[in-house]
Amino acid sequence: MSNNYRNMMMFALACLLMLGSVSGARAQEWYGAATWQISIPSGDTKDFVNSTSFGGFGLDFRKVVKPKTTAGFMAGWNIFHERRTGTDAFGDVTVTGTQDRYINAFPLMVNVHRYFGERRGTQLYMGLNAGGFIVLQKFALGVWAVKDDTWDWGLAPEVGVIFPMQSGAGFMINARYNWSPTAQDLTGNDVDLTYWGINIGFVWEQY
Repeated sequence: MSNNYRNMMMFALACLLMLGSVSGARAQEWYGAATWQISIPSGDTKDFVNSTSFGGFGLDFRKVVKPKTTAGFMAGWNIFHERRTGTDAFGDVTVTGTQDRYINAFPLMVNVHRYFGERRGTQLYMGLNAGGFIVLQKFALGVWAVKDDTWDWGLAPEVGVIFPMQSGAGFMINARYNWSPTAQDLTGNDVDLTYWGINIGFVWEQY
């Protein structure tokens, strides 16, 4: 088993243990959310794949640990793909032809959020997600391809708003900045994995 996957499994286990201890402390007070995610690459990510992703999704579980504060876990899948035609640089090599560039990023993080507003009313919130990303990268030129998968540590600060609907359900929209300072590109150079996320979906709560 590679060190990347060992780190990923250990982190996932720690997340589950943390959520189990929180659930035992305060049953029946939690938020769940499912979101459609629009992701916009920036920085080094944009240099490799300069294309907005409309095909992502995410799941959140947040447990109330004290009034207006939750701790929890989030996971997602953000897909980037760009096709380029012509002459371009790949690392220190100049390539000519039709290129397909892919990044699949799977954030897997624990989080803490703070809420502002009345319970079961419209609530603004802010929070911080911390953990890492499973990152799958691929560069294809005709029948030739280079690909790699890594586990990269990172952070994702977040702000959002929840609008109540009925029966404990609500509508959520948030903005998240996804950042990993430990990533590498396919040529082995150190890069920052960065992209903005606009996430829209539904939230439900149980008390």
